[in-house]
Amino acid sequence: MEVRATTLELWPTRVSFFETPPDWEVNRLLAEEAIAAAGLGETAKPPSAAKRRVRGILDGSAVGQALKAHLFACARAGLGDWAAYLDPHHCENRALVMQPGAFISTHKDSREGDLACVHFLTGGGAGQPVNSVGNPRFVIEDPSRYFDEGRLPYESRHGFSVNPRPGLSVFFPSHIPHNQHPYEGSAPHVQVVANFRVTLPSAIEERLFD
Repeated sequence: MEVRATTLELWPTRVSFFETPPDWEVNRLLAEEAIAAAGLGETAKPPSAAKRRVRGILDGSAVGQALKAHLFACARAGLGDWAAYLDPHHCENRALVMQPGAFISTHKDSREGDLACVHFLTGGGAGQPVNSVGNPRFVIEDPSRYFDEGRLPYESRHGFSVNPRPGLSVFFPSHIPHNQHPYEGSAPHVQVVANFRVTLPSAIEERLFD
């Protein structure tokens, strides 16, 4: 399977993008599985926020396991030489099913792991640049400044916008703040959040920098 990869150095952290072929059936099947698990369409009343988070989505089916294996491979590729310290068993994961108007406030995932991934199962950004805003706009925030601090015209933007589309994965350190703008659309938007653990040896900083 051909997988495209792009890496950017920001603030100066690393954000890595991986993209499956657009016709990879796993994305569609897992989106359908998440929507069904969230109970959309069963009643007129919208499901609760807790039900819209389908925990362990990568562990319960063959398509989930296929995506999990793909994301682990991407995590290893993104870590490069540091992939030796990737915990092969830790993958805290959940699907997020977003209905029209839903959004995700700025937060961090550092309690769930060290390397965060957002994998989009749906989205309309096919053929568009990764950072062309998109719907719903996903933003990785610049953690180096307070949000209310001014910037000179030539300074870099506050955050990096990502245009969601099926099969696009975004990897970044779990301590980086991120959010998602309100979703506008008729069908649910679905994405998977996965957090990986990177277990570094004791006193690694002293060995590298002393």
